Amino acid sequence: MVMLVATSIILFMATNIDDLFFLMTWFSQAKTTEQKLCIAGGQYLGFLLLLITSMLGAFGTFLIQKEWVGLLGLLPIYIGIKSLIMLYRSRSEQINVVGWLLKTAAITFANGSDNIGVYIPYFSTNSLENLMLILFMFLALVAVWCYIGNLLSNQPFIAQILERNGHIIVPIMLILLGVYILIKQGTVYYIF
Repeated sequence: MVMLVATSIILFMATNIDDLFFLMTWFSQAKTTEQKLCIAGGQYLGFLLLLITSMLGAFGTFLIQKEWVGLLGLLPIYIGIKSLIMLYRSRSEQINVVGWLLKTAAITFANGSDNIGVYIPYFSTNSLENLMLILFMFLALVAVWCYIGNLLSNQPFIAQILERNGHIIVPIMLILLGVYILIKQGTVYYIF
């Protein structure tokens, strides 16, 4: 049991370290507690979609070629380009709470194509009882991730960098993330 817990924690951290950067950036941009709650809710929604997809794959009912999963990389590219266009037009885009929820969920899900590839074999090698424990731990760790992301975004040094450059860093990181997903999953070679 101890080995299962330790393995699950390490697996979660390894597959979600990139989400921590996005959470820090989003929490630094959120102005209200309501927006921060929507960011956390969006993280949960996107992660739940990843878990459901991975469980379906583990049970053998969801067979998609990895190249098609890579199409999820188009979502962060689109959001990144849209954000850069808004910056170029010098408009300050006010994101409402529903926007925070949907944006966070979409990026979390799109960014999770590597998670799906790792979670499917991990889930399929565990019993139903172990799988329930793993899912519970993963969902608890999402809360820890949100807490750490918010905490780090409030550190003076990090907050200054994100406040000054976050509006440029995030779109560029999203575009690079999308390209990375397309390349890593082999989608870019499959299409062209």
